[in-house]
Amino acid sequence: MYYRQPRYFGDFHCIGGACSYSCCIGWRIDWKEEEIDKVKNAPGCSQELKELCERSFEYNEDAQKYAVVLGKDGRCPFLTEDNFCKIQRELGAEYLSHICSFYPRDHLVIGSAVYRCCHMSCAEVMKKLLNDEKSMDMVNVGVRVTENAQVGILDNPISVAGHPELKYGAEIREFFYEIIADKRNTLETSIILGALAAQSLTKLVSAKQYDRIPEAIKSLKAQMRNGAQLRSIENIQPNYNIKLGIVDKVLREFFTSSVIVSLSDNDGKPNIDIYKRAEYLLEKEFESHSFAWRNMMLNLLLELNVPFKLVDNTFFENYSIYVMCYAFIRHNALTIMAFNDRLNEDKHINAENVITTFNAILSRRLCHNSENLKRILLRMQNLNLTSPAYLALLVK
Repeated sequence: MYYRQPRYFGDFHCIGGACSYSCCIGWRIDWKEEEIDKVKNAPGCSQELKELCERSFEYNEDAQKYAVVLGKDGRCPFLTEDNFCKIQRELGAEYLSHICSFYPRDHLVIGSAVYRCCHMSCAEVMKKLLNDEKSMDMVNVGVRVTENAQVGILDNPISVAGHPELKYGAEIREFFYEIIADKRNTLETSIILGALAAQSLTKLVSAKQYDRIPEAIKSLKAQMRNGAQLRSIENIQPNYNIKLGIVDKVLREFFTSSVIVSLSDNDGKPNIDIYKRAEYLLEKEFESHSFAWRNMMLNLLLELNVPFKLVDNTFFENYSIYVMCYAFIRHNALTIMAFNDRLNEDKHINAENVITTFNAILSRRLCHNSENLKRILLRMQNLNLTSPAYLALLVK
C-alpha cells in the first residue's frame, strides 16, 4: 500500500488565523459524541470550555452526529477573535474532531494506492495551485503505519459486486488524470478528449464488457494522438449562446440571481462583446501562470473522484458534471473580471481574488455536496446537455 498524491500535498499545512477565508466560518461541522466527550473530559479542559461545549452542539438525526451551532456571522463558537480554535489553543490539535483536524485533506483507496488530495475550498490550497506549476505532479509516498486516516475504499468487494467496472478503478483514474495532465494539448482539448473517453468506456460498461476496459484504455490512448481528431477539436468555434445562456440556467439551480449579470447589457441580455472582453482580461491576468487552470482541473478531478463520484451513474454522466464545474469556474472568474472592468476603478482584482471568490461561492456549495452534483446532472439532462458535442461547446 502506498500514497498517490499531488506534489503539493506533502507541503500543505493549515495557516490558522492568517487564513484569508476561514473554514471555521459558514460551514456545518459535525462531531461525534465521543469526540465531544474527549474534549470535556480532558485533564486541562477549563470550566469555560466545558460550558461552551455543552451549549454549542445540537444532535442531527439524519447524520447521527452533533452539528456545531454557529454563532453570529456564521462563526464557529470555538473560534476566537483572532481566528484561532479555542479547543486547539487550550488542549492541543489532538482534541479536535476528525473533520476539523483532517480538512481540507481527502483520501480514497483504489487498488494498492491511497489517493490523497486537498479540497479547493481551502484558500491556501488554491494558492499552491495558482503559484506552483508542478504542484499537481503526482508522486508516490510510503504509508506511515501509525497514521489513522478515515478513508473510503472505491473497489471494496460490495462495490465491485454491484459495479464490476470498479475492479479497474486504478487504471481508469490514472487514465483520466493522464488525459487532463497532457500539456501537449490545450486544457480545453484535453477536457473534450476526456469526454470522448468517458463515452467510450460507458458503452463498454453498458454492454457489460468490463474486462475489455484495460484494452479499451490502451486503444483510446493511441486514438488521442490522432492528428485529424485533434484538429477537429481545436477548430470547434465558440457558441456564446451556450457559454452564456445555458451555464446561467444551470447555475440558477444554486443561486437566486443570475451570476452573469456583469456579462449582460443594461436590459439584462447576455452580451457577447462584454464576454469576449472579460475573456481577454482573464487571459491577460493569468498570462504568467496559465498553468493554474490545468492545476485546478486536475485537482478537481481528484476531488470529484472522476468518473466514480456518483457510483450509480455512468462514467459519462460523472464526467459531464466535471465539465459543468469547469464552466462554473470560468464563468465565475469572467463575471468578476467584467464587473471590475465596468467599475473602471484603479483598484485591480487580481487572479488570487478571483480564485478566493471561487472558493467562497462555488467550491463549498458544489464540490462538498453530492446532492448538488446530482442536481447539476439532472439540470443538464433536462437541457439535453449530456453529449460530447454539448460538453465541447461548454468548454471551447
